[in-house]
Amino acid sequence: MKRKLVLLTAIILSFSLLLTSCKQGDIGEAKAKEIALDYINKMFDANETEASVTLEKMECYRDASGALVTTGDGEFSERWVYFVRVPLATTMTKYEVSVLGSTGEVIYASHSIVDVRLTDEQKKQAEEFYAETSEWEEKHTEALQSLQLACSDWVKAKLDESRPIVLDANRGEMPRVQIRQFDRGYYVVTRDGRVYSVAMNWPSMQVLSIGVENAK
Repeated sequence: MKRKLVLLTAIILSFSLLLTSCKQGDIGEAKAKEIALDYINKMFDANETEASVTLEKMECYRDASGALVTTGDGEFSERWVYFVRVPLATTMTKYEVSVLGSTGEVIYASHSIVDVRLTDEQKKQAEEFYAETSEWEEKHTEALQSLQLACSDWVKAKLDESRPIVLDANRGEMPRVQIRQFDRGYYVVTRDGRVYSVAMNWPSMQVLSIGVENAK
């Protein structure tokens, strides 16, 4: 009986050590919150200090780089991801950031369009844009050009990239109806080989989301 008890104790201790070693590579909830708030304040010019944190297990392709591309024999692996959220209201989220538990890398961040506020000048732009009839397509093209330029300027300032490659992810697409505001997606390539997906809003010229397409 004593021998069985010793064996059982040894098994429990071994299992506890295994769990501890698995968690040693995790950055922890407090660090994830710190990283996410710093990212929010930098990328979105905010001043947030509090957020909720949850840890979830996510599936992904082990060797994926860029979009999820596989020859058909790719295997799924699991990652622990911290989701850090700043509330806007009881049931709404103002900012959300996804942080890899193993490395602390931010792989996605978003800002709710509900929280975006237009200046008086931007409101005027939006109304004139909506009211335009004869030159609607031309005005839309001009707006797209200004938005892509704004995205390039944002990347230079926030990602410390002097010569970014900014590609229109929705190239050739036009809205079917006249609108006051619109969002546009871009792929951004930096010198270190990172590929980002960035969504911006016109006429606020604010970034709504940024994701890392080839996170490690």
